[in-house]
Amino acid sequence: MKQIESLWPERLHSFMKEIRRYFKYMLNDHVRFVLIFGGGAAIYYYSQWIRTIGPDFPGAAIAAVMLAGFLAASPIITLLKQPDAVFLSPLEKRLSGYFQKGGRLSFILQSYLLLLVLAALMPLLNRTVGADFRSFFIILACLLLLKIWNIRMHWNALKSGKTASLITDFSVRSLLNGFFLFFLITQSSVMIMLAVALFIVAYTLYSESKSKEQPLKWERLIEKESGRMQLFYRTANMFTDVPHLKSRVGRRKWLDPIFRFIPYGQQQVYVHLFSRTLLRTKEFSGLILRLSVIPAILLWFVANPYIAVAISVAFLYLTGFQLLPVYRRNDVKVWVHLYPISPHHKKKAFLKLLLFVLAGQAILFVIIQLLNGNFLNAVYIGGASAAFTAWFVKVYAAKKVGAQRFE
Repeated sequence: MKQIESLWPERLHSFMKEIRRYFKYMLNDHVRFVLIFGGGAAIYYYSQWIRTIGPDFPGAAIAAVMLAGFLAASPIITLLKQPDAVFLSPLEKRLSGYFQKGGRLSFILQSYLLLLVLAALMPLLNRTVGADFRSFFIILACLLLLKIWNIRMHWNALKSGKTASLITDFSVRSLLNGFFLFFLITQSSVMIMLAVALFIVAYTLYSESKSKEQPLKWERLIEKESGRMQLFYRTANMFTDVPHLKSRVGRRKWLDPIFRFIPYGQQQVYVHLFSRTLLRTKEFSGLILRLSVIPAILLWFVANPYIAVAISVAFLYLTGFQLLPVYRRNDVKVWVHLYPISPHHKKKAFLKLLLFVLAGQAILFVIIQLLNGNFLNAVYIGGASAAFTAWFVKVYAAKKVGAQRFE
């Protein structure tokens, strides 16, 4: 029994040690600079936008939807490992305290996120519905209570082990969260809020009765925990090598025509290798897609040329910096070292591919500004992006991979 009680502290200590190990690389000076600079620009632009909206803007609905999503998404930290399905499953009834501690840790971490989201939304709510300092604490208290409820309901849904049940549970909780928060923010009648609360109670009773006698689905819990850790490792891998990372590779045959533009020849081997690594490895292809779409959306709404240039350069830096691990991505494969090719060709191929990706992003940013009618912004973004891309590839990235400047 003593070993079971010490299981959670040991797992938690190991987990925190692993997190701290990679956070010192993830929160380096470059990233902190980008976060401070980007965060400052975002706060400035957000405050300027708040001044342009009127009381008729649907701020309450937007806040309710956003907060409902953060409430419904209630992942539960279990710190389970693959062998636990064999060695701990017979002790399931004695592990209730272990999983309760996981639920409490999940609540604490997610409460901080809710606090930050609500704080960010308060200027919007103050402008549209007149929410004040007192309203902030009332809404926060309700959010914390709802978060406890959401974590409990999600845990019950996990016992079913069926994807359809998880989707249904998430949908129902999102709707109930959204309606309750909307009526709370708009200070609707107490009777309407009580009606929503009755639906919450009814769903709680239904969920509890359905999951009461069901055993834990260990495979599902371990899969969820492994997926959460792999997400963290993929993020950390953008800053340093992570040996625990499991690559996810997709065939993506429909992208094969792109490779026809790469010339055939011995010196082009690494161009093919790095290109296929970018397109077929989901963490890199997804990274490029996210860091292209997000700034494109932001630039569509930004009119200030200084902010537009700052957004473009910041996301070009994020993309380039986080693609640097591609250079050594395949070094663990023996057959790569058998290529009868000079290392110079490997470095040159990677830098040219990096230049191609960043130049493509810069062209996208310019096109967005042209479509929006901001010709002057397009010129500024084009010039700044070209200068930054040239410096990043020929100086910064070349130094990082140990290559000389190339023409």
